[in-house]
Amino acid sequence: MKRLFILVVLLAALVTGCKSADLKVLEKNLQAGFAQTGQDIKVQVIELKNLKDILPGFAFVEIKIYNNNNLVNTERFITNGRYFAKDIIDSKTLSSLKDELDFEFAKVETIDTSKLTLASGNKDAKNVIVEITDFQCPYCKKANALFKEKLADKSDYALYIVHLPLDMHPNAQIMAQIFEAGMQMGFNFKNELFEADYIKVIESKIEDLQEAGTQLNQETLAVLIDEVNNQIINDFAAKTDNPDKFKSLVLSDEIKTKVDETKELAENLNISATPAFYINGKAISGYNERLILKALDDIK
Repeated sequence: MKRLFILVVLLAALVTGCKSADLKVLEKNLQAGFAQTGQDIKVQVIELKNLKDILPGFAFVEIKIYNNNNLVNTERFITNGRYFAKDIIDSKTLSSLKDELDFEFAKVETIDTSKLTLASGNKDAKNVIVEITDFQCPYCKKANALFKEKLADKSDYALYIVHLPLDMHPNAQIMAQIFEAGMQMGFNFKNELFEADYIKVIESKIEDLQEAGTQLNQETLAVLIDEVNNQIINDFAAKTDNPDKFKSLVLSDEIKTKVDETKELAENLNISATPAFYINGKAISGYNERLILKALDDIK
């Protein structure tokens, strides 16, 4: 986990609140520092939230940097006017204060869900969850289990799936196609797909090949993965009322295109890793349980 740990000295006894004058001092000091470069750089410090209730004397601010009157950079910090830090970590929970504040002040994205598959909830719900996922991603599995538990007693939500099967997960693409084919035929295999562990099946087959003295190469592995993909299709086809139709649908251009279109959506959102979520338009990157729970608490 990439996390910036910064030691911040809190002078709470000397500071009772983060006043606008304190932020002006920060703005002035930064401006003076940039002036030494000889460039036409202007600094603007904007208070987003006074943190007096949780961190007396500090505020969450946005610092904008202008070069020749053009905005060139925007960063958010926690500051008391003189000192500023990128993040503060709660030593008890090891959670990031900045993550929570960034989520609170996150830009709300409008995502077109008209072509996405509704995995749970109802289309007319007030709350919209977009889950960008990979059925073989370990943290995606954790996220699915969390959603399954926390949404069980809620009704006013719509959860849509965006597929982003990663190359490192050999069966993720076919599992995405199985999900879409299942939904089209009235079978929701979402939880079963996440709970399945076909990586172990591949590992077991590799061990068998090695014990048999078979030399492993790219071609051998490709054949093995195809075998497991067919096994997965057959396993889930057996759960339907029309296995032959299901198998044909899984491998159809229609379903492949459906999955590819959701991958394009993820790419357009500049997402290249899983899991990621948009809960009522606000982004959460990675399996950040604390932020996910905070967002789900607002859903009834």
